[in-house]
Amino acid sequence: MRQVLPYLLLLFLSSNVRGQESIVVQLKWRHAFQFAGHYAAIERGYYQEAGLDVKLVEGGPETNFAEELIQGHCHYAVALSSMLIHRNEGKPLVALAAILQHSPEVLLVTGASGINTPHQMAGKTVAVSPEDTPALLAMFKNEGLAADAVKTIPYEFDPDKMLRGEIHGMGAYSINEPFQLSERGIPYRLIQPRDYGVDFYGDCLFTTDAEIKNHPKRVRAFLDATLRGWEYAMSHREEIIDLLKNRYRCPLSREALRHEADEMAHLMFSELIDIGHMNEGRWRHIGDTYVRLGMLPPDYTLDGFLYDRDPKTDLAWLLWTLGGTIGSTLVLGGIVLGLIRVNNRITNAERQARESQAMLQTIINTIPVGVFWMDRDSRILGCNQVFASYAGLGSPQQAQGLTGDSLPWQENQDGETTDAEVIKNGKSILLCEKTLTGPGGSTRHFYQSKVPLKDDQKDIIGLLSVIEDITSLKTAESHQARLKDRLIQSQKYESLHRLANGICHHSNNILQALTSYAELAQMQTAPGQARDFMDGVLRESQRVAALNRVLLTCTGHGLHQFEDTRLRVFMEESLPTLKCCLPTRHELEWQHDGPEVIIHADRESLRHMLINLLTNASEATESRGTVYLRTGSLDCEAAYLQDSQLDPAPPPGRFLYLDIIDTGQGMSPEVLQSVFDPFFSTKFTGRGLGMAATLGIIKSHQGTIKIQSAPAQGTTVRVLLPVLPNKEDEAAPLTP
Repeated sequence: MRQVLPYLLLLFLSSNVRGQESIVVQLKWRHAFQFAGHYAAIERGYYQEAGLDVKLVEGGPETNFAEELIQGHCHYAVALSSMLIHRNEGKPLVALAAILQHSPEVLLVTGASGINTPHQMAGKTVAVSPEDTPALLAMFKNEGLAADAVKTIPYEFDPDKMLRGEIHGMGAYSINEPFQLSERGIPYRLIQPRDYGVDFYGDCLFTTDAEIKNHPKRVRAFLDATLRGWEYAMSHREEIIDLLKNRYRCPLSREALRHEADEMAHLMFSELIDIGHMNEGRWRHIGDTYVRLGMLPPDYTLDGFLYDRDPKTDLAWLLWTLGGTIGSTLVLGGIVLGLIRVNNRITNAERQARESQAMLQTIINTIPVGVFWMDRDSRILGCNQVFASYAGLGSPQQAQGLTGDSLPWQENQDGETTDAEVIKNGKSILLCEKTLTGPGGSTRHFYQSKVPLKDDQKDIIGLLSVIEDITSLKTAESHQARLKDRLIQSQKYESLHRLANGICHHSNNILQALTSYAELAQMQTAPGQARDFMDGVLRESQRVAALNRVLLTCTGHGLHQFEDTRLRVFMEESLPTLKCCLPTRHELEWQHDGPEVIIHADRESLRHMLINLLTNASEATESRGTVYLRTGSLDCEAAYLQDSQLDPAPPPGRFLYLDIIDTGQGMSPEVLQSVFDPFFSTKFTGRGLGMAATLGIIKSHQGTIKIQSAPAQGTTVRVLLPVLPNKEDEAAPLTP
């Protein structure tokens, strides 16, 4: 319930109403616990004590907070950190305080959508308000998505559109919309930008340069009263909820408001950090994120954007007062008492300094990027734990006194601006991409920014550097490029296969009619030259039919007779034939590693595949030598199978491998990329269908193929075929 102020205080305040300054505060949204500090400051009289008559104006997705401030429609506004973008567009905006240390902005999807990561939003639609867009776009970019990979539409809280599939997600606040879905029994999932390296401030207080210049005392009074209201609101949540329901007619349920209050407490982090605290380094990280999105230029500035709440003041009058008091007292007891008080103040100041230093180190170590600072001799003065981990050091203390050359990593870029050059020239280097080799030999990719450190006299005293690990982003980009290449190759093969399949079927129909007419003519023709011509027609028709069978094999639609086959028995039967396909100058050596394996295969097709591969290996080896055939079995994971020539790759499991190894001239990357194309050949003889037919046979056997080759280094072709479970100890033995 609302607490009634004492009668005398009310009388005093009422006598000063006419002297109060009227100001307007633009809220970010409708009345809710999200703005509890302002309601508490009004209800408890904090604004009145500061001489302010405050009017709160509700906002919404259509509100342009920067324009509201600049046009003078309001004096102060609650908005997001994206106001930094407007500041660098020339708009005189100033950040006063950050109410939420972590932004509540999230991507909200339904539980049935199957979307678990930002990467799965590619090609889908999201409803967002303009102020929420930068955080979500930064998250998508960190996951390797292009700027136009996700379609955005104006925000509207309509879960039914998500359920109907009209949109696939919406920008939301973790303190509000998720609870509304829970009340309706709709399963949902939250994808939070800060889990993907995007950690912005939330619900910041903003004003203008003109307000600070013309009314500096009013700005300070408003800010102090507001933060005081927040402290009261977070300690008296039920009282504020009553106020919201009774005075502000908030439509949300009490349970929803309690949920909002609890979530706000987590995001404010007020147990360790004062409400409203802001850090320039954190704003610099936010600005760098906008740079990567192309929303800010690399040379953006924070000058004038952050409000100095506690400017330095001249305390000389305090020393004079203290000296006059001591000189006039001349009483030993007073002197002793004064010394005791001074000693207590020093003790408290030392304790506060230690606590502040510990808190500062905690904050620096919590920043999700590497940070270090150097003196003019390029020696490290300090760093955070993230940087120490990047450098392979156990703690930040181990980095003190080291130079860049003495760190246990190797920088792989040549011609990069050195730390000494940044200190000497005073020119910042922002978001420079670099590759570092760690102590264990692993390679990691980073964005590094270097700025000179300056003292109050603008003299350069050292260097500050921020390093952000983008290894996962680089890996995702590389993986995406490989997927794109494989998709193009798959589409090319599919088009060729459809064309070949159609041609073969139509050609076989024509051949069948042609063969029938030729046989009838042969039967009715007397022996002689005309009959010999009919024999030639039939022979050539059979050759065309054989070519059609090869083409159908290339497409994976050939006729097969699959049966359970023991590898050793198959190889012992096939070795004489396989050796005959090689010239006399080449020998074939077969070796099997491990136990017997059983596969489901068409033996003739399998034998034909081996002949093609062994023939290619022999032709690649011009001099005398040996072609090796190695067989065995191994367990293959999905990642290993994905990196192969067939798409889609077979599911993971146990596979038989057949390795054909030669020591010939090898293949260039260009040849390797086209080796399976029909009618592609590096030789003048042959039809160029051998490898295409091999690929079709492997595809029909649910397997895959991998090739490792380089010029002058030979070639290894690995065929992988799925292995059947070994049932030797069950029932009757298989037919060889």
